[in-house]
Amino acid sequence: MRGKKATPKKFKKNLKTITMKTTNFYLIIALFVLMGNVLNAQTSIFIAPEIGIQNSKFNTTGDFDISGTFQTASVDYSGIFSYQGGFGVGIQFADEKWGLMTGLKFNRKGGKYTVESRDPNNPLGSVNGVNVLGEFTGTTTANFLSIPILARAQFGNTLKFGLAIGPQINMGIGEYSSTVEYNLENASLPNEEEKGSFGESTSDDFKKTHMSLLILPYVSYTLNPNSSIRFSVMFENGGDMANENLVVNNGDGTSRNVKGTVKNNQFGVMLSYEYRFDLNLGTKY
Repeated sequence: MRGKKATPKKFKKNLKTITMKTTNFYLIIALFVLMGNVLNAQTSIFIAPEIGIQNSKFNTTGDFDISGTFQTASVDYSGIFSYQGGFGVGIQFADEKWGLMTGLKFNRKGGKYTVESRDPNNPLGSVNGVNVLGEFTGTTTANFLSIPILARAQFGNTLKFGLAIGPQINMGIGEYSSTVEYNLENASLPNEEEKGSFGESTSDDFKKTHMSLLILPYVSYTLNPNSSIRFSVMFENGGDMANENLVVNNGDGTSRNVKGTVKNNQFGVMLSYEYRFDLNLGTKY
């Protein structure tokens, strides 16, 4: 018995279902192949306490870009010194070449901007009717719990060269801090400090969770058959941290939801100690 002719919408739905089933089939095949290789080789579980330092910098667009407010002044975005540390775990497959890594770490991110104008015709603003010249610097720091999910490959013997890459989940903890320090020539203003929370309300700048891409090229030195020291160069390309529900003032008595993005990029180094526990899951021939 013939069925009814599929409409374009139903056809797309059926095609999507077939594609998903085909994709799942290939994923299952790949999983079985991987498990077969693991079960016939020596596999290790490793733990790795680690610590790192980095330069952390914000990239902003739209309403979050302060240069839109001070169009006649010089606006410079720069990084701040920050740090991270935590505990990594993972699995190392046959021949110590391929592996997976995850873990939990404390990760401090931030950045700063400097606004400067010393031109009397383009002041920063006015205080008590006096046009203000000089500069001020704003700094923001925020703390996160980060969970990397990385695939890694390494080659060598006692000295190994490797690369770990994958996404990282970043969850905001506590409050973020924003400070403004004034260095003015013809006026005196007290420094400012403001605290904020992560969330989805109309007053929160940052959402609770954002993703980033983590890239870790590294060199590993084997101390003994079960332990090694790893030195990594870290590149983190952050996703958008901005809370899209934030409400901003238009300046004319009306308000709207924010339009713009806030991303944080980090470059630094990390030092790790790795200890491996061998699991003899099968016989290697």
